[in-house]
Amino acid sequence: MSRKFERNKCYYSLYSLFLLLIASLCICSCTSEYNIFDCSNTKLLNFSVSVPSWKNNDSTPNSRTRATPISGSSFNEASSFNIIADAYDGTKNYSTIIKNESVSFTNNMWQTVAPHYWPGTANNTVNFYAYYPTGISSSITHTVGYAPTLSYTVPDDVASQIDIMTATGNNVSGSTNSSTPLSFNHIFAAIQFSVGSNGLGSGTISSISIGNVYNSGTYTLGTGWTLGTSMKTFTIIQPKNIAGTSGENIYSGTYTLMMIPQTVTNATITITYSNGGTLTKTISGTWEAGKTYNYKISFMREYNYTGDVQLFTAPISGTYKLEAWGAQGGGPSSSSVTGGKGAYVTGSISLAKGFSIYIYVGQQPSAGIGGWNGGGSNLTASYGGGGATDISLNNGNWNDASHLYSRIIVAGGGGGYGSELSTNVYQGGDGGAWNGGNGVGDDPGYGATISAVGANSSSSCNTNAVNPGFGYGGSSSWYVEGLGAGGGGWYGGGCAGGENLNGSGGGGSSYVWTSSFATYYPSSSYKPSISYYLSNVNSQAGVKSGNGYARITFVSAN
Repeated sequence: MSRKFERNKCYYSLYSLFLLLIASLCICSCTSEYNIFDCSNTKLLNFSVSVPSWKNNDSTPNSRTRATPISGSSFNEASSFNIIADAYDGTKNYSTIIKNESVSFTNNMWQTVAPHYWPGTANNTVNFYAYYPTGISSSITHTVGYAPTLSYTVPDDVASQIDIMTATGNNVSGSTNSSTPLSFNHIFAAIQFSVGSNGLGSGTISSISIGNVYNSGTYTLGTGWTLGTSMKTFTIIQPKNIAGTSGENIYSGTYTLMMIPQTVTNATITITYSNGGTLTKTISGTWEAGKTYNYKISFMREYNYTGDVQLFTAPISGTYKLEAWGAQGGGPSSSSVTGGKGAYVTGSISLAKGFSIYIYVGQQPSAGIGGWNGGGSNLTASYGGGGATDISLNNGNWNDASHLYSRIIVAGGGGGYGSELSTNVYQGGDGGAWNGGNGVGDDPGYGATISAVGANSSSSCNTNAVNPGFGYGGSSSWYVEGLGAGGGGWYGGGCAGGENLNGSGGGGSSYVWTSSFATYYPSSSYKPSISYYLSNVNSQAGVKSGNGYARITFVSAN
């Protein structure tokens, strides 16, 4: 009897052990499924994902997808990202229940590789922190109950600079039974380069660099960046042949700079051509995360009237387009008929890196005094001629021989306004292409030609007249209303005058230094070398109102 009892006792002990084993297996089963809180809910935790497009710097949508600035591939269902989740117990404690686990698109939903389930309890909330790509996990620091941080230094190699995106979902209710939305955002600003609207010299660009920018910092998911203290010059070293046309891409795609968002102050962009020449551009502004900043680069130098010589030094050996507009002749602002308009002249020239040329921009006179750079004068009751605009190989005062005899491009100025005791008004002669226009009236001045000055009025300006010459217009000293002076130019236009005391001045002539026009160059020790002949020459008479203007555009690297 006693043995039977012992067998029964053993039987019940074994039975109890068996039940305990089943319970243990149940617990192990729950644990193997990585339930967040318990085994009571069968709603699978999963995510819905939205990925932003890159935006340009005026905040309008850009058609490019997530990774376009880097490789052109999209963040899609073939991708994966990592997630961190902190659970709140409803009282005061947090615990990390998902740590850097991979999330992929499986069975038509985004979910972790090992499944997790919602607890079904509203006050048990979860904070989610997601990041892409997964390879940055070693740079992620996380303290339970706090948002993770990313410590990051932008790689020097531009092709190695990655596009990082993050998403957060805070205080998500434990009773959630639907997909948790994760809206990703780019954490960098994308910097690209293209040719601007004014064009850029054709040739091979060997590199572009941008200096004085912060290169490190700490990013807190859901909050933003704290910049480090170090700054860096980043250089894209990759030969790129360009035609130099507006809108042409220079560096983008793989060679997009992925920069930490920051305020940029006087950062210098340097473009280096294969022949060693460089162009520089200084920028300031704010780079925002998720935006593309495409710097459109042109090389064009503009010159307005200053009353003094201006300098241009070629930054690159190559071809440059020179353009000049002469100044308008003087005249009353109240009249629709006024001084003759300045001419336009253009041509291309080859310059070596470091070579300097000099720009003289003509002035429109406000009264009788002639416009700067060769406009003829009259007394204050009359109107002076417009100054020429020219580019020369030597500098000095505008009327120095070293300047006048080294000019390689000249746009003639217009003749001064004339009238007949306010009853008839006469438009001044226009600056010429190539010969200046004649003045109008009973005793007008005549336009200069490419080989000679314009004649003064047939009755002569007066006994104190200053005849026009090489580079300057004719002047008169009649102290009466209505006598226009000659415009400046290659040769100056004639002044009005004579017994009838009315008429406008003649326009100055224009010129370029070419083989066909070399015969018109006066004999001088300053005469340019034929190596500075201009090509692609064109001109137009009477197009510029007001002061003169000049422009130099880089066309190609030789």
